[in-house]
Amino acid sequence: MTIVGAVTHRGQPETLLVPLGARSTDDMARRLLNCDEPLVFPLSQLADGGRRLLRSHDFDQLAVVGAPPEEELGYGLAPLIAVLGRPKMVSLVDVSREEITTAPLLRFIARSAPFSCAQLAASALLIATQGASIPLARRRPHRRAGARPELKKLIYLLPAVGPTSEVGGAVTHTHEVIRALSNEGVTVAPFTTNAAIARTAGRAPDPPCQWLVVRTPRLAKAIAASAAAGSDAVLVRAALSAARHADAIYQRHTRFSVAGALLARLSGKPLILEYNGSEEFVERHWMSTRTPLRSRIKLCEEAALAAATRIVVVSRVDYEALQERGIDRDRLVLNPNGVDAERFAVGGGGVVRRRHDIKSDSLVIGFVGTFGPWHGAPLLARAFVDVAARFPAAHLLLVGEGRELEPTVAILRDASLDTHVTVAGQVTPAKIPSYLDACDVLVAPHVPLAGGAEFFGSPTKLFEYMAAGKAVVASRLGQIGDVLEHGVTGWLTTPGDVEDLRRGLVAVADSAELRATLGKNARQRATEHHSWRQNARRIIDAYESLVRGAA
Repeated sequence: MTIVGAVTHRGQPETLLVPLGARSTDDMARRLLNCDEPLVFPLSQLADGGRRLLRSHDFDQLAVVGAPPEEELGYGLAPLIAVLGRPKMVSLVDVSREEITTAPLLRFIARSAPFSCAQLAASALLIATQGASIPLARRRPHRRAGARPELKKLIYLLPAVGPTSEVGGAVTHTHEVIRALSNEGVTVAPFTTNAAIARTAGRAPDPPCQWLVVRTPRLAKAIAASAAAGSDAVLVRAALSAARHADAIYQRHTRFSVAGALLARLSGKPLILEYNGSEEFVERHWMSTRTPLRSRIKLCEEAALAAATRIVVVSRVDYEALQERGIDRDRLVLNPNGVDAERFAVGGGGVVRRRHDIKSDSLVIGFVGTFGPWHGAPLLARAFVDVAARFPAAHLLLVGEGRELEPTVAILRDASLDTHVTVAGQVTPAKIPSYLDACDVLVAPHVPLAGGAEFFGSPTKLFEYMAAGKAVVASRLGQIGDVLEHGVTGWLTTPGDVEDLRRGLVAVADSAELRATLGKNARQRATEHHSWRQNARRIIDAYESLVRGAA
């Protein structure tokens, strides 16, 4: 597939593909459009010289791809792209239904321009309104005497900005925190604009909660900043009445969002902000395309941090980084991720092996993740090439989807290892235990962060690997190196060093006894020290210490 920036002679007819949303995959677009080499044009290219490129090509077709495209972020910009690109036909490709609707250029513009103008105007108004509300959002509610001494009712806010996923560490973390709080006697009322996570909860054998899903207005979805402002507005409106009768508000921080801060200010209840790292860092180093109004991310993050009475962080790196930004340590709660060990090491691996035609005597090395740039999946692929040469029974099981899956598979394909690799795709959280059980070795090959930044994550999968009772090979990076003890609960390797990763994989592959010892010790450590119950208790204790301070 051709990416924007490739040289194409004017006069050559081609298809222009504008991907919207998380499910707009290249392969599906090619199949539905019957087009091998469309020219891919991310929306961000409009601000990066893309207009000149559009004028320099002759297009037969503009394909706007989403699930469906009319509901996706940035759809209102499609008429502008159509005007600049001047295709003969415009197709709306719905990858969720695998349907295509096609119209001539002028008819598409006539039909879509009114909504496009309305969306751009409404989005501009929302951005301006949010900007005006940020000074109000920054102010923490006054501590009020007479608050309930125990945390009994909690509002949980989960704003969504842009594409969402039904799986991943963030989904697992959110649901397990809610489940653990509920098990501790806290009534949690969860509100979100993320329909995907609600679908995951609804399909679970033992649902962690029943989400109240509110819809971000289509008119707010011109760009990420306006969608976040619209999401904040509908969340605050939906949750305000319940918040006034709750003890506290808990929000998982999201880029461009000040929903929790505004709700705390309007309800007079304290905000407990879960902070999983700087969204500004993520935007600068990990986003594949440029986001309009990127400076607003920092502004909203600072407002949310200022408004929070307690800030929950998952790693010591974040704990120390926030102190360096001037935040009093009394407001910080160090609360690493955890695991429900009872869900793991309960079998099911044999079924998974048969489902994917993996031999019963194979030595299965497993990786689970969203294939982000920090996960190190391509590094694992390069190490596995050597491992497979030494151990003919070695088999690599890759679970998940994401940005670096394709380059990872390409490395393995170039080494002619197709028969030694299984790509399982996305798997629901309820099925993850059986996939881990299918493995003999589990790998977390995280690589150093861009720009020399210290690793600030608390990988949920690390604790699930441990609870699965399997040998874990992982990078000695940040919290990973603190949690695992080399040679006792895991095998630690040098981050980013493919040769050291290869040596670690060979060491555990070569000894069934070592694998059994590491797995047994890891499960015991996870069960005793890294439960979601302990995570929930730290949140409850943070609230109760706050009330004692106000008494």
